[in-house]
Order: sequence, then C-alpha cells, then structure tokens
Amino acid sequence: MRKLLFLFCSLLFAGASQSQSLTIKGLIADTSEKKPLSNAVVAILSKDSVLLKHTRTGADGSFTLTTTGEGPFIMLVTYPKFADFMDQLAPKEPVLDLGRINLIKKSVLLEEVIVSRKIGAIRMRGDTLEFKADSFAVREGANVEELLKKLPGLQVNKNGEITAQGEKVQKVLVDGEEFFSDDPAVVTQNLRADAIDNVQVFDKKSDQAAFTGIDDGEKTKTINLTLKEDRKKGLFGRAKIAGGIPGYFENEAMINLFKGKRKMAAYGTMSNTGKAGLNWEDQEKFGGGSDMEFNEDEGYFFSYNEGDEFNTWGGRYNGEGLPKAWNAGAHYSNKWDNDKKNLNGSYQFYKQDVLNEGTTTSQFILPDTLYYNDQQRKTFSQNIRHQAGGFYDLKLDSLSNIKITVKANRTNAINQSGYLSRSLSEERELVNEQQRQLFSKGQKDFLNAKAIWRKQFAKKGRTLSVNFDQTFNANETDGQLLAVNDFFNNGGVKYRTDTTDQFKENYQQSNALGGKLTYTEPISKKWFIVADYGYRVNNSKSLRSSFNKDNAGKYAELDSLFSSNYAFDFNTHSAGLNFRHNGTKLVASFGSGISFADFRQTDLVTDTAYKYNFTNFFPRANIRFKMGAQRSLSLNYNGNTRQPNLQQLQPIRENTDPLNIQVGNPDLKQEFRHNLNFNFNDYKVLSGRYMYINSGINLVDNAISSSTNLDNEGKRTSMFINMDGNYNYYSSAGFWMQFKKISMNVNSYLFYNGGKNNNLVNGIKNTNNYSNLGLRLGVGKSKEKKYNVNLEFGPQLTQSKSSVRPDVITRFWTASTELNGMIFLPHEFEISNELSYNYRQKTDVFGEDRNVWLWNAYVAKKFWKNKNGELRFSMNDILNQNIGFQRNASSNFISENTYLSLRRYWLMSFIWNFNRSPGGK
Repeated sequence: MRKLLFLFCSLLFAGASQSQSLTIKGLIADTSEKKPLSNAVVAILSKDSVLLKHTRTGADGSFTLTTTGEGPFIMLVTYPKFADFMDQLAPKEPVLDLGRINLIKKSVLLEEVIVSRKIGAIRMRGDTLEFKADSFAVREGANVEELLKKLPGLQVNKNGEITAQGEKVQKVLVDGEEFFSDDPAVVTQNLRADAIDNVQVFDKKSDQAAFTGIDDGEKTKTINLTLKEDRKKGLFGRAKIAGGIPGYFENEAMINLFKGKRKMAAYGTMSNTGKAGLNWEDQEKFGGGSDMEFNEDEGYFFSYNEGDEFNTWGGRYNGEGLPKAWNAGAHYSNKWDNDKKNLNGSYQFYKQDVLNEGTTTSQFILPDTLYYNDQQRKTFSQNIRHQAGGFYDLKLDSLSNIKITVKANRTNAINQSGYLSRSLSEERELVNEQQRQLFSKGQKDFLNAKAIWRKQFAKKGRTLSVNFDQTFNANETDGQLLAVNDFFNNGGVKYRTDTTDQFKENYQQSNALGGKLTYTEPISKKWFIVADYGYRVNNSKSLRSSFNKDNAGKYAELDSLFSSNYAFDFNTHSAGLNFRHNGTKLVASFGSGISFADFRQTDLVTDTAYKYNFTNFFPRANIRFKMGAQRSLSLNYNGNTRQPNLQQLQPIRENTDPLNIQVGNPDLKQEFRHNLNFNFNDYKVLSGRYMYINSGINLVDNAISSSTNLDNEGKRTSMFINMDGNYNYYSSAGFWMQFKKISMNVNSYLFYNGGKNNNLVNGIKNTNNYSNLGLRLGVGKSKEKKYNVNLEFGPQLTQSKSSVRPDVITRFWTASTELNGMIFLPHEFEISNELSYNYRQKTDVFGEDRNVWLWNAYVAKKFWKNKNGELRFSMNDILNQNIGFQRNASSNFISENTYLSLRRYWLMSFIWNFNRSPGGK
C-alpha cells in the first residue's frame, strides 16, 4: 500500500508545472548522542501534503535534494525510534542550507510529555533567532508588545522601545514586508499576539547585500512577525474608547482586511496619556531624528542636518511633558501573478502637541574651578506631518527583477519656549542671570527615490545589479529671539546688562544623487567574488540670517556676525572588491572598498572657496561559525567615514542662547570609524535554556569633538574641532531558563558600556572616561487561565571622570524593582497590577530625594461568546508619586533634568477585539 501511495504521489509530482529549481541541504543528527544519523528519510511536500521529492541521508548524516515549484513547502524527516521532524519552509533564495537538524528519541518524549508544547519554542535559522509565539503565554487579547516582553533576550521599556541582545530594534516587519512604513508602534501596539505564528530577530542587511550575499556593513536590528496562515485571510482588528478624570482620553482603532497575500489596513489614535503608539520612534516621525545617512557605495555616514538653531523639530514625546496626539494611517500591499508583482504602500498623518516645564541643574568641570547652572523652563511644541511611501517590485522573468521605492513627507512645526537661568561660581556666588524667550515655526520637506535592477545568470552565483537613488531635504524656519542677560561681580552686585532681540530666517537644502554597478562571480562551489563601482554627488546649502531692529522698530538690519550663506558640495568615485565563502559550518566574507572624494566649501557672502580631497579605504570582514542547529558565533568588522554637516562647517556664531555660543569650523575634517563586534547565541531545546553574548568596540580617528572656553562672566563659546583617541565599547550577556514542570522561567541580563572622549576645555586637553555597569534579574511564573507574575530587579552604576579635574569624580547608583502580575477570576474577570520602585542615589551636586513608588492597576471584565469584548477600569500612578527625571554625565559636565510627567488619573475603557478570519475567535 505504501509503495502504491508513493507511486501515486510521484506521478502527481511528475505532472506538476515546472518552475525555478530549489536546492535544500542539511545534516540530520541525534540530539542526545550528538551523532549523525545515516539513511534517514528526508521528504519535501507541497503545502497540500503532496510529495515532491525525497532522499536519504549519507553516512555523515548529510543530505541534498533539488525540487521545483512554488513554496511554501513542508519538510518531513523520519528515522526508526525517533520522533518525526516536520517544519514549514518558505525559501527566498535558490539554495536553502538548514544546517544541523536534531531528532529526538521517542523515549525522551515519553519521559517528559510536557516538552511537546515547548519543542521548537526557540530556534536558530542561520543568523535569525526565531520564537514560536504560542510557546509563550500571554493573556487573551494581548497585543504584540506584551508578547515581546515575554521573549528571552528582548526588553521593552516604558516608552515601547525594544532592544534585542542589547541592541535597539529599528524595524518591525510583518511577513517580511514593511507595514505602515515599518512604523514599530503601529505594529506592536495594535496587532494581536494570537495572530502571530513566529517572531524572528535578525540583523537586516541592505537589499544589495541580501541579493549578492556579500556583507556591506549596513545592518539594521529587525523583528519580523510572521502571521498564522488562518489570519492571512479575513477581517480582524481592535477598537478602544476610553475616558477619565482629570480630562484624559485614549481612543484607538485598527482594522485589517487580509486575503491571501493582499493586505489592507487602516488605523487611527487620539490620546493624551502618552500611549496609543506615541512613544517609539516619534523623533523620526516628527523630523527631530537622526540626521545620519549611511551610504554603502562610499562606506560613509553623511549628516544632512535636519535641525535648526531653534530646535523647531525637537518636539518629540519621550516621556517628558504632557502630550496630545492624533495619528491615522492606511496601508495596502499585494502580490499577484505568481508573486511576479509586489506592491506595497502606505499613508500616515501625525499631529502631536507637547506642553512641558521643568528644571535643569548642571555642574561644569573646568581645569581650575567648578561652576554651576540652574535653569527653569516652559515649552510648547506642535508637529504636524503627512507621510507617504511604498515600493513596486516586478519580476521581469525568472532571473531578473526591478524594484522602485519612494518615500516622501512634509512636516510643519511650531516651538515656543521660555527660560530663566542663573550661573554660580564654585563658591555658589551669583555670576549671571538670564531671561530668554524663543519662538519658531517651520516647514520641512523630504523625498527619497530608489531603483534597483538585479539579474541572475544561468551560472549559479553570477549576478549583475544596478542601483540608483536620489534624496532631497529642505528645511525652512523663521524665529524670534529675546534674551536679557545680567552680570554680577564678586560681591553679587549687578554691573552690566545686555539684551539680544533678533528675528532669524533659516533655509537649508540638500540634494544627493548616486548610482552603483555590482557584479558577482563564483570562483568555486563555495567561493564568490563581488566587484562594484559607484558614483555619487551631494550638493548642500545653508542660508542663515539674523536681523536687529532699526530705528523704526522693524527687524531690518542684518547682523553679519550671526549670519552666513554657505554651500558644501562633494562627489565621490568608489570601487570595491569582496570575497565570500559559503560553507556548511563556516560563512565568511572579506574585502575592501576605496573612494576618491572631492570636496568644495563655498562662503557665498565673501565669494571664497576651499577645496580638498580624500582617498579612503573601507575594509570589511565578517565570519560566522555554525556550531550546531541552535548555536552560532559571529565576528564582524567594518570601517567607514563620517562627514561633518553644514551646521558644524558653517563659520557662523549661533546665539539662540547668548550665554552659550556655538561656532562652526570650516577647517573641520571627516572622521574614520573602526567598528568591531562579536555575537554568540546558544539554545538548548529540551532544557529550555537560552543564552547570548554580544560585545563590540568603535574606534574613531579624527573624531568631531569640541573646544569650549568659559570667560569670567560665565559665557561659554564652543567650536567643533577634530581630535584623536576617542572610542566607545559595549557588551551584554543574557540568560533565560525555563522550568517546564513548574511553569517558571528565570532570566538575567548583564551589560557594561563606556568609552573615552577627548575635547578641549579653556585650551587644555580634557579626557573624559565614562562607563555604565548594569544587571537585570528576573523570575516569572504562570498558570494558564489562573495567573501570571513577574519580578525583576536591576541596579546600574554610572561613573565619569575628567582629566582636567581628576579629583572630581561623578559616581552614582540607580536601581529599579518591578513586580507585575495578573489574576484571572471566575466569570471572566481579571485584575492586573504593576508596582515599581525607582531608586536614584543622591550626590554632592544633586541632593534632592528622587526616589518614587509607581503603582498602576486595572480591573477588567470580558464578555460576549468569544470574550472579544472587555470593560476595564484602570488607574495610573495610584500613589501620585511619578517624577519626570533624567541624569546625564558626559565630557566635562553632569546634569540633572526634571520635567512634567503624567501623574495620577483613571480611565474607563471599552475594548473590542473583532475577528472574522477562519481561525478567529
């Protein structure tokens, strides 16, 4: 009968339509004895369980087979007295190396039946760490963010920011694709956890590196959420309406309509509680984000400087102040024509108001003295942004495709702030006082377009690709500055007052165009060579004008000291040669790029130009050892340059704070950075133990630093300069252990980071050594549909020491203890509590008590047949102790910042989780 069934399936397969071939290889071994299993049966089936191909393993346990057809496929491995192994494969490359696959003896499974649900909870797939979502218990109706908090090696802070193995996660994808332009908050806070099949954590390579297999040094820590098959069709979503006293609201809704590979979604939020997708990456949304752009062609970072002297674009919400936010968006993506055509697009609207007030206390360390500054502030910011983006990917034939990507946004912002500050000598005598008001409004436009054509040839490993990209940035702001400064002598008597009353106009623009040609060629079965050539041109300009009042009271007199018109242009020719080795246990690549860069800086006021050029080498190497199916070790190195931005180059004095003047430096040179990192991951399936180690160091040659001078009136003037000897390092290690019999897990997280920065203070070289050492210990226990409880404790030590005053050492402890739990009661009631204690050590400079207890709780009742409705009463900061607080130590100063924060309030909420998909409840 088996032979007839096998013959029947084989005939079905023989009649199937042919498509691009796929090679699958790996090694089958015994989990307990670590020995290869020869003669094991490996079968590949279609998603409908039709047999496509089968083979047997060799004497060394290895296998290789080739099949055709469209994925996904089902892989089945059988061996006498061992449990069958089954997995789903969704290959994206023509060769899929599964590495070592361990089979488990049936006797072992019988001894520990409880393992059945947990086997495969964590697994390594090459460089990807994969978590089986259903293996980690969360409450019914939980969102993805709650699921991520349960996964070992991942941390989610109070602002929703995620770190994985000590690194910040920058992208969250759904089924491998952008979902609302990979806006993490939309995904993690609105998608339900029970819709997720797997959570994958990996370093996402650039499109070019993924295509050629050669690492170009560009990596982004990424989480990919794969949906369950039954959630890929139908309608599902979530709606919430909440209101409470005093005057708080939190409303949100998201609807998803999926049908196969077509995804349609829309969402909207409005809130003044700091939740509903407001926190993570809002700086990027509202334009105050990182202005660094990595260009893989020349191996450099270029800063196009989106900011302005008024900090118009700095109105993001990161827990400081009282926010109000309105967000909305729509998304559409689809694949059709046998996945030959792929369209993905989204539109998003953001509006955010933040009202804040607070104080900042600072200590400045000088070679012969100390001085202090106390500042009070009130600020209001509003940011409105429209954003659209998408891509179209077309497979021209089985061996070539073209992909076009476009992103654009427009942001309007208003920023209003008032400051009252006083500077004190080391003896705490008054040196100066300042009253300052700033107002600015602006508009910023951004456009980025990319196109890439890629072709694979009949010879395996031979490829050709052509890239083109264009980026345009424009930033226009108008602002008003009014500052009154009083200066005092040693006896505390005021002897001088000056006033600055100016209107300012700023316009900055950057336009970059580039192209790249890349060719790969196999030189053996395991060795490949990659050659590339690129050309890029970047033109930037910045016009900054400051006007004083004339006799008629109008802002008509140009102040040349604080005005400038400057251009910065450069073009680069680049080439690269890299080698890659693809082995069963070892994957490695090494090579270097070279670029010839010509720079031109032009002062358009004086009509003078400064030209210079550089020849740069960009070495890179990485190696990964496959030490087993669930264990890997990797080492990576790359070198790149960082160009100074226009704000740093422009020879202009920035006086929005007349007591702290910033001066540009047209003689500033580029940095060169050496980046080295190490990663190790290990997971034991049967024992449920996972551990990782991650460390790295970044060495900076010719670092862009500062030269600061303080006069006897307490006025600081800083200029950007180049200095050698800067570096920073980081390391982290994590351990997670699951005790299945008692439904308990323990985890620990240890990190240590620091570095050395060099700058000049009053003409004297200052070396600042700083470090942070922290530990996080946690234990969790749960019983399905009964309770879950988690306890975590984490101390942290911060140290900083400057060479100009080695006797003044900054050293303080902070610690947090968190206890959270949930109890599930009869009649679908549940009670949740989150209790934390934050300890901040007092210092000689910061002597106030900043320790607080925070207690949040809610009571909820689920109803309706499938428990999709929920009524919830919640209270935030029940003890009314929340204090906005931040302490920084860097260079030759330390500061403590306090600010407005959300305190006690209550909400009554109605939540509806709806689902009309086949697997919905």
